[in-house]
Amino acid sequence: MEVYRLSGGTDFLLRVAVPSVEHYNNFYKRLSGLVPLSDISSSVAMEKIKFTTALPLHYA
Repeated sequence: MEVYRLSGGTDFLLRVAVPSVEHYNNFYKRLSGLVPLSDISSSVAMEKIKFTTALPLHYA
C-alpha cells in the first residue's frame, strides 16, 4: 500500500494489508526472493488510534 525510504538505521518502510498471518508469510517470502535483503524486521499494528488523510491547510 505504501513504501517509504527512511534515514537512520532502517532503510525502507512498507505498509501492507493482508487478511491473515499466512498471507503475510507468503508476501514476506516473495519479497525476500525478489530483492536481496540483509535484514528484515516486522511489526503488526494491534489497534488503530488515529488515521486521517486530511492535510492541515490552515498553516498555509
